[in-house]
Amino acid sequence: MYRLFSNLSAFVGLLCCFAQTSFAQDHNIQLRSRMKFDGQILANICGYTQNGREYALVGANQGLIIVDITDPENLVKIVQIPGPVNDWKEIKTYRHYAYVTSEGGQGVQVVDMSNLPSANLPYKHYMGSGTIEGQLNRIHALHIDTLKGFLYTYGSNNLFGGGAVVHDLKDPYNPTFVGGYSELGYVHDGYAHNDTLYAGHIYSGLLSIVDMRDKSKPVVLGTTQTPGKFTHNAWLLGDHKRILTTDEAFPSFVTAYDISDPTNITELDRLSTNDGTLSIGHNTHVLNDWAITSWYIDGFNIVDAHRPENLVEVGRYDTYPGGGKFEGCWGVFPFFPSGTIVASNIEPAELFVLTPTYKRACYLEGRITDAGNGQFLVGAKIEINAINITETSRFDGTYKTGHHQAGTYEVKISKTGYNPKTVTVELKNGELTALDIALERGVFVAFSGFVTETTSGQPIENAYVRFNGPIDSLVLTDGNGTFEAEFPQGAYDVVVYAWGYNTEKLKVTAAGAITVSLKKDIYYDEFQYDYGWLSFGDASSGDWELGEPKGTSTGGQQSNPENDSPKDATIFCYITGNKGGAVGDDDVDNGQVTLVSPPMRLAGYQDAILSFDYWFFNGGGSGAPNDTFLVKVTNGFEESTVLLQKQSASQWRSSGDISLAKIINLTDDVQVFFTTGDALPGHLVEGGVDVFKVVPVEFVSTRPVEDANARLWAMPNPSSADFTLRYDWPLAQGLHLEVRNVLGQLVHEQDLGGNAGAAHFGQSWEKGTYIALIRSADKQSQVIKMVKY
Repeated sequence: MYRLFSNLSAFVGLLCCFAQTSFAQDHNIQLRSRMKFDGQILANICGYTQNGREYALVGANQGLIIVDITDPENLVKIVQIPGPVNDWKEIKTYRHYAYVTSEGGQGVQVVDMSNLPSANLPYKHYMGSGTIEGQLNRIHALHIDTLKGFLYTYGSNNLFGGGAVVHDLKDPYNPTFVGGYSELGYVHDGYAHNDTLYAGHIYSGLLSIVDMRDKSKPVVLGTTQTPGKFTHNAWLLGDHKRILTTDEAFPSFVTAYDISDPTNITELDRLSTNDGTLSIGHNTHVLNDWAITSWYIDGFNIVDAHRPENLVEVGRYDTYPGGGKFEGCWGVFPFFPSGTIVASNIEPAELFVLTPTYKRACYLEGRITDAGNGQFLVGAKIEINAINITETSRFDGTYKTGHHQAGTYEVKISKTGYNPKTVTVELKNGELTALDIALERGVFVAFSGFVTETTSGQPIENAYVRFNGPIDSLVLTDGNGTFEAEFPQGAYDVVVYAWGYNTEKLKVTAAGAITVSLKKDIYYDEFQYDYGWLSFGDASSGDWELGEPKGTSTGGQQSNPENDSPKDATIFCYITGNKGGAVGDDDVDNGQVTLVSPPMRLAGYQDAILSFDYWFFNGGGSGAPNDTFLVKVTNGFEESTVLLQKQSASQWRSSGDISLAKIINLTDDVQVFFTTGDALPGHLVEGGVDVFKVVPVEFVSTRPVEDANARLWAMPNPSSADFTLRYDWPLAQGLHLEVRNVLGQLVHEQDLGGNAGAAHFGQSWEKGTYIALIRSADKQSQVIKMVKY
């Protein structure tokens, strides 16, 4: 478990195929009894069977509690074996021994349970042997490769960098150290079987598969990043070719993977009790390809995983009626011969004993296509309203869903722009019902438009035209300032905007031409719309992202604001990392991240006044915080520092008005760079930018004039290879071509022959966006944007 005593805000990034499903509570699981342990806190739970009697092994903060659950309705507490007083306890068994670990230290507690049901149970603390004798102390979790007889301990930060430390159990009461795994850093929890380790690297969000046959030289076979990038535990399915994982953070899912080729691990499906954002999964276990998983505030559930490409919940019991994040059910154990399940609630400390009814799911699967041309339809909705199930078709038109209860149901299939269909299906437990649907296309109408600059009447290329109505879509104008689109019939709110121009809004209720003129304006961005800001960097986390900021805290004190700038009429800004919660959850780590403005055309202006709001937090770590928030400006040829902030503050600050002409020559390729990073030794680093403004001052006659007669266009655009740029500028002399990347750096230039022709370039360029224009004396063409992919 990874407990955060702070406000962890929800973040979700779901695949289009994830089924958002609401289930009735407490189905197919019967509560038999419960036992409270006043004054204690519970952690994980395990089980043990001996001489026909079944025992719950409960990890409590004051030590291991053993309860006889043979009669599920008459529980008998046998003994509590003292251990380090600590909220974290993990237990596994091998033969007639229990192995208990704790973040409170004292290594592995080994308990000989052969005397049960007697309370007289010998135990000892194993703290390492051989080269690590006395060094095995604090341990987060453990697992046992029962086939090979090896104990794996995880998260002992003084050994193998918190990775896996392996111990031989030839003499189960006296483990011996044999090796470890540290190649990918800290391991929070893991599953070990047949000399293969499936490790959860929680902080890097990776599942790794490791060949452990040679314990002194582990070999990483493959890795994959799990959806929440906070990988907690893993458990193999029965064929050992598929595996399930959990993420102990938002978004949280039980996720199925095909691992038959460890070098190409493939996600099959994912499932959450509450859309991935309102409850956090902790530990999953697999019994006969049913996944039994603890979900903190949602108790635990049973998922039919025998078709891992279509995970379906078939049972649930909510052990905790309250809310919160890391409260409720810590662990669950389903492996008793009787079928009994035991579960542990954290606080109030309570053991639950339950009887499940294992039922295979009723499966509904199929493909949605266009009835006219047979093309696959992506994003079609499949709804079973009677049981509140909604699924969305994938990139190939397929969908997969299901339910725990057999019956006859009405299924509605719909997609914007198509006529919906409703069909009746019969679902049966353990059976697949196939339902392929072809949807008839509805009425589509054509929209077109022309966007120009108000004063000159010149067309504006790459203006954004956003349609919001029966369908939401964004189109760009071409080099002639025009656009064409086809959408479902209906009323649309249309927003037209471009970098350096004002924004116009209008309503459109019928097909036809839309003519919009935009005034040249200041360069202003409060991040309601995306004008094409770019980010890059080499940090392992904390990339710049556009969104509504989620507050972070450390030590109970706010670190970063929960809102964007108070000067902003919207709710968005750019921030580094945005998971929320503790400040260290998604801060900038092990490198730098940079945010880059789109280019600004400032040549010929006497000055341009830059201003912006920002925040910068720097704290924690070893020694005095030493990181910076750096702002630079470039004109395509040179760069200069605008601001260097070293002082941390948990609030928005203003840059004030900054004269760009005093620090750099103004050109038509001016960009502003915002950079922050994590310098050694590491500290907590976060930053934000909002209310960006550049106001040009006093037009000067030497500014190059855009000639409306100068035309240029690129084909193909976007391109995966090279570009052919065609130009036509009647009567002009001495044409010169310039192409720059998004950093303003000149990547190509050449003199052009004649007034019209073509130039070829770009074959070896990297992927990205490029800007081209042609010049003649004191005039120039409009710029065009080219995209290499």
